[in-house]
Formats: sequence, C-alpha cells, structure tokens
Amino acid sequence: MFERFARETREAVRQAAELAEAEHAAMVEAEHLLLALVSPARDCVGRALVKAGFTSERINAARDREFQSALAAVGVATDRPAPPPPSRLRRGRTTRFAPSAKLALERTLLAATEEEERRISNRHLLVGIAGADVGRTPALLEELGTNGSALRRLAETPESE
Repeated sequence: MFERFARETREAVRQAAELAEAEHAAMVEAEHLLLALVSPARDCVGRALVKAGFTSERINAARDREFQSALAAVGVATDRPAPPPPSRLRRGRTTRFAPSAKLALERTLLAATEEEERRISNRHLLVGIAGADVGRTPALLEELGTNGSALRRLAETPESE
C-alpha cells in the first residue's frame, strides 16, 4: 500500500511516527497523523487545515482537554497532564500503529480506490482520519469544534496549490 502513497503522504506518515516517539507514545495514533498534516503544513491540505484553524498548538490543546475529560469521566481528577509513559517506539524497529491509525490508513486507501486514484494523497489521508466514528478521534474533533463530516468537506475543497 505505501508504494502508492505520494511523497508528501509518506512524509506525513513518517512524521506522525516521529511525533509519537517525541511524546513517548506507545503507538502512533490517528491524532498523530492529523498533527503531521499541519506540522508544518506542506501542501494544500495542510494549508487548508491551518487556514480553518487546525494548528498543531490548537490540536495539542484539544488533545489535552479531551484527555482530562476522559480521566474525569472515570473519576480521576487532575490539574495537570499525566507524565507520558515510557516510549515503546524505538529507532531502527518497526513503528507500531494503534488501531485508530490503522483504520485511518485503511480508510485512506479506500478513499483513493473509490476515486480510482492511482496515488494516495494527503487529501485521502485527511478523509481517512475524518472517517472515524468511534474512539478518541471523534472526541478530539468535537473538542476542536468540528466533526468528521466537516473535515471530509474540507478535504474535498482544499485551496489550490
């Protein structure tokens, strides 16, 4: 599948893994893929996201709020974020993708296939991320004041290069 990814999309997936490693995450999540599209915004999809207010700072702040809400939902009160767990991602080893990221990548491939596109672009990646209907991704999008449908519309009409 990755051989069909455009150069910028392979770069986004690689950067998502680096972001996950930098924050000591055990696995790459769909939210890391979203962050990679805007950190930095390299193409029309990333620029459209930033123009719509989806900056890395805003996404990270929403991730923190969503995490705090999840903790509060199970009765854990905290004034500050929990320390990150030790990283299980290691350089030179295969990067592990969490189910949220795997499903986003599967939806990415499906979006390109449905459009009969030979190359998989960041637009398809955004459609794949936006397609989540359960889990942390929809909660994160809600925290950002949007939803998957709005992100899919944004993916369909990114600014031209």
